[in-house]
Amino acid sequence: MKKLIPLVIILSIFMACKSERKNTDGLLRIPINVEDVTSDAASFLEKIEIVPLETNDSILFSYPSKILYDKETDTYAVMNRMNVFTFTGEGKAIGSSVNKRGQGPDEYTMIVDMKFNHFLGGIDLLSPYGTIYTYSPTFKLLARRSFKPEFPVSYMMPLSVDNYLFSFPYLWTDQEVAFMNISTGNTTYVKYQGMISGGNGLEHQHFHKLGDSFYFIPQGVNYYFYRIDTLEKKVSPAIFLDFGVNEIKEGELPGRASGKRVDNDKDRMDIADEYSVRHNFLRKSDKYVIPMQKFFNEHYVYIYMVKGQESYGRHYIYNRMRDVGYLIKRGEPFCMYPCFAIDGNVLLAVCQPSELPMCVDRKFMAPEEIATMEGIKDEDNSIIIKYHLKR
Repeated sequence: MKKLIPLVIILSIFMACKSERKNTDGLLRIPINVEDVTSDAASFLEKIEIVPLETNDSILFSYPSKILYDKETDTYAVMNRMNVFTFTGEGKAIGSSVNKRGQGPDEYTMIVDMKFNHFLGGIDLLSPYGTIYTYSPTFKLLARRSFKPEFPVSYMMPLSVDNYLFSFPYLWTDQEVAFMNISTGNTTYVKYQGMISGGNGLEHQHFHKLGDSFYFIPQGVNYYFYRIDTLEKKVSPAIFLDFGVNEIKEGELPGRASGKRVDNDKDRMDIADEYSVRHNFLRKSDKYVIPMQKFFNEHYVYIYMVKGQESYGRHYIYNRMRDVGYLIKRGEPFCMYPCFAIDGNVLLAVCQPSELPMCVDRKFMAPEEIATMEGIKDEDNSIIIKYHLKR
């Protein structure tokens, strides 16, 4: 027994040192594997379920340009061509904004983002020029609020009834977010660093709330997840995605990563040209692994990435509790559709009816799920795929 005590102490010290070594710079570093495929999906996947989004005469759309899931209300919001449709967690249609498009007092003309607003009990729709329309899930107008942003805005997050976070299109600023009170107009601009190439990647939400904490995940080649301090109005790196030798270095690339504040159109067009040079260089390259989609929660990190011109990307799922990662590559161990969010241990994806059979593995589906899948028609609305991960 006496011999066991020192061994326990040594192991405890080793584990503590290992933890300190991973976090000496204040960052949680997540190792990313881009080549070694996981041979058995059963090592990380528990089951697959599907949720067909109801199709009817008033709710019919093609592939969504944006999609959100709100756990608190168990509701999906889908944007397609600036129309927004809402569904229950079981896929039952709730409402449509089609009849709210126009110039009327309860209508909108152009939106670029949407976000569930629990302070007002609805869904915020954002105009880039400074109006937020808040609708109920059945699209009764709850509030219409206008403000005067210095630049067009592209993404938002409500922090309270009047306080919001905004990000901007690449052309106008160099890696900035804004804390704004839309009632008073008081605005604090905060810079962040780490962008390698803006714009590369899939459309995704920039602002996230996990528990009581807020995070910022910009679109593009950027290996950081940023923590947002809403009291001090600060943005700081919290998580670093460690791609190792596959990390893209800014010094290797032509052009520029992001925009810049300038006062005239000529300089702004020069910036746009430089930005496009880098964006297109990476898009056409066969060398680099580009993170296209990324998000996380308390238990998992998910990354969808593409190397070169490969038609089917790679999915990396990192289990933070077990400190182990899994890679899906070129359809091995099965074809997985790019995901847009995670709810607990469930990765959420959305696909077209014709794509569904290729994006699931029937071994992980119950007979009733397979029967539902086989009854879906090509002309139906999109389907939510729920990939249940092992804890």
